[in-house]
Amino acid sequence: MIKFQGTRADYGRYRGEFFRENGHDFCRSCNEETLAKQLKIYQKYYPELIAEKRATAEFLGLEPDYLLYEDLAIFVDNQRRRIERHTHGCTIFAIHENGKTFVGRNYDWNSRVRDIFDSYLLDIKGVYRYFAFSDNGVWGRYLGKKHRTFYPEDAVNEHGLYIGLTYAHIDQWNYGLTPSHLIRYVAEHCKTTRQALNAFVRIPCAIPKNFLIADAKGDIAVVEHAAKTFEVVWPENDGVLVQTNHCLAPKLKKLDRVFIEDPQAATKVRYEEAAHLIRMQLPGFQFTDLWRILRQSHYIYNSETIWSLALELSEQRFNIYYDTTMGQKHTKFSFPEESHDSKNNSKA
Repeated sequence: MIKFQGTRADYGRYRGEFFRENGHDFCRSCNEETLAKQLKIYQKYYPELIAEKRATAEFLGLEPDYLLYEDLAIFVDNQRRRIERHTHGCTIFAIHENGKTFVGRNYDWNSRVRDIFDSYLLDIKGVYRYFAFSDNGVWGRYLGKKHRTFYPEDAVNEHGLYIGLTYAHIDQWNYGLTPSHLIRYVAEHCKTTRQALNAFVRIPCAIPKNFLIADAKGDIAVVEHAAKTFEVVWPENDGVLVQTNHCLAPKLKKLDRVFIEDPQAATKVRYEEAAHLIRMQLPGFQFTDLWRILRQSHYIYNSETIWSLALELSEQRFNIYYDTTMGQKHTKFSFPEESHDSKNNSKA
């Protein structure tokens, strides 16, 4: 677990040190038009992130526009050119029963990422503390240290608010925050699912993703984001909500390549398996049921699973499972006693 505590500028310098140690391969050019449009959006909705990146650039003695383009804007151009189309999948589900909120999550990607993914505890002054989990932004054959950066796919904050993403097979794009920055924004500024949903109403998202959001009070939702529009999916009457990689909202299915190109895709198999295994444990779902579903299933757990999160948000029981050359590992994690004035300084 990588732990950080300090100001936003301190964190920018901390990231700069990470880049320097790894010999990061920075962008050497940028699309100035895309960057200008992205900066305008970030300045309106997430200006502290710009300040963070400028602190990194200053620490490294870099031209800030190249770093800003790499972190805020290059994803827009890549999505527009459709050069990062992936076929991997993930599974996230949430259950609210008997006053408890359970979240299970398998992050599936290139199996080589098992050796390089990182867990973080970030305590940045002025915002809520949160755990984050990142594949370090690697993709394709670009797995080396010089290509790694902080790109969180999951986060859970000190108020018991969880947000995590899955890949969406939708060829759309927009100017807006990147999905990982939206995850950071929600974790840093929101206490509840309702506050997070309000953030999605206000803030544009650049790239299609599915976001599952759950809070300690049992409010659960999925935002299926198509970049230019989004739909909210709510749990069934039994308090269960499952998201894999195909759209559940009828209005978005016409944009989803799964329904257009591959109606028998594995995303649907994982969805059905998760829904079945969850409901086999109802009523009376237990925290230990999460492990069995995440790590002993036929399709949810597979050769591409990098990490598994088992969370109970109401009482803040948090476990992560992952595979190593020595076998499966399991780590419990929790927030330490609060160290500074983060808890009252943020709102959605």
